[in-house]
Amino acid sequence: MAATTSSESGTFSIRIASTGDVFEVPENKSVLHTLIENGYRIQSSCTSGLCGTCRVRYLEGEVDHKDLILSPAERSEFLTTCVSRAKSAEIVLDLPPLDADQEPLPELPVAVVDQNICVACLTCVRACTYGAARIDSERIGVGGIVGAAVVNDELCTGCGLCAASCPTGAISMTIFADTDLVGQVESLFQPGVLKNALGAMAGQPADVPQVVALCCPHCAPSAAAYMDDATADLPLNLQIVELPCTGRVDNLHLMRTFEAGADGVLVTGCEPGRCYHSTGNLNAARRVERAEGWLEDVGLGGKRVRMVHLPVGGVSNFAEAAEGLARDILSAGPNPLRKTGDGGDTPATDDHTA
Repeated sequence: MAATTSSESGTFSIRIASTGDVFEVPENKSVLHTLIENGYRIQSSCTSGLCGTCRVRYLEGEVDHKDLILSPAERSEFLTTCVSRAKSAEIVLDLPPLDADQEPLPELPVAVVDQNICVACLTCVRACTYGAARIDSERIGVGGIVGAAVVNDELCTGCGLCAASCPTGAISMTIFADTDLVGQVESLFQPGVLKNALGAMAGQPADVPQVVALCCPHCAPSAAAYMDDATADLPLNLQIVELPCTGRVDNLHLMRTFEAGADGVLVTGCEPGRCYHSTGNLNAARRVERAEGWLEDVGLGGKRVRMVHLPVGGVSNFAEAAEGLARDILSAGPNPLRKTGDGGDTPATDDHTA
């Protein structure tokens, strides 16, 4: 049986039941990182105890549960390896032996810094909720500035908060880069695509609002469920663009989506206090508010964009927001920047010119 008292330093051990391998988990590392360092394939997402992706069954030991997702019944059987610690000196984990032929984990997005345009402004350091970003005083930034940002790959979760907040564009992502996201949106509105992809719902008029939903992975299922409701007479054509977190949404993505031709943009994030990346949803809400003002200033109308915070299973919440946005778009008229399916401009009425 596992010992019942953990080390005063916060260090404890994990033992793999199938092999007997024992690994020490120091105070400054998680069970998740310790397992990955030793070759175990553990999928993860939020690394904050909010999603349960990295949960593992344990067989012995007393766990100090620090997650916000597992139920009391689940906690008697599972732990979240990203945040949970041990009250006992050892925890026995129910994991299979390492397999030399195992498939690699899917590539995850990671932030990368171009130090040649970094001004060491600390914005990324303040934005990162995982402590992955820091200023390295031995690097040289733009114009010979002493110090440039670096990102620790092991701590980075790929949420994109730092990239969205970087004022110089020095930070990009290996996945969900600006060019990827803008290209994905623009492809929806290419000549000949709009009618086929966005106008495919039977019985809808040609002027039905064309809306792009920028969703975090935990809100996208609610948007998809709304679209898949065969009994509903949906008042809009909707396309979902999934992001690692709505904190990845920046002003560029919002404005380029309208430039591509969307009539409206709906940004969906977790409820305040429940964001899997801590503050991503709050940052997105501020950017949406800023975009509202810009759209108003250029004559397109600020009501074409909105942010909605969704609870788990928030299909009805999404429906209310999407249909409210559709009503506002119908009042404002179609986006005059949008092209028709044959490549011509969408005609604007006298009342709704930009």
